[in-house]
Amino acid sequence: MMAYRGPTLIAEPDLRWPILILAAAITALLAISAAGLYYLAATSSDVSSYTEPRLEGALQAGQPEFEEFRRHIVIDQLVGTEKVHPFDTVAVAMTATVRNNTGRSISGLELRGAILDRNNSSVRERTVVVIPQRQTILESGEAINTRILLDGIDKDSDRAGLMLEVTAIRFAES
Repeated sequence: MMAYRGPTLIAEPDLRWPILILAAAITALLAISAAGLYYLAATSSDVSSYTEPRLEGALQAGQPEFEEFRRHIVIDQLVGTEKVHPFDTVAVAMTATVRNNTGRSISGLELRGAILDRNNSSVRERTVVVIPQRQTILESGEAINTRILLDGIDKDSDRAGLMLEVTAIRFAES
């Protein structure tokens, strides 16, 4: 016959706490890594990371005919829409309507969009090839809606105005 010993305490295994601490540390590292990657993606400079092609074989600033034709490419309804990202950065989407009043068909059009401070210095800028990237040709009298995204802007930066200008033009062969 066995003698009654009363209630017994069941001891926790010695390995339980180290496993919980290790699991918590791994979870914290994964969360910190994910937050770090998100921060890098949100704050990376789009100006320096874009490797968009420049318009080759086009009229550019400094060439005699360029200014004459540039005056006939009208940029209307320039609007900037800001979106605040986490980690105190801002993205600005610049939209505008660009009309070809040159009297010739344009087969290549390069635009530079910029955010300017109160001193008309560029806070952030980006140059894009609109034609032939968005459409193959812009006939005389036609218009195209354009959009340039400027990202990774410091939320406390001085953003006083927007600028969109033609930087290169190539005409279709007649």
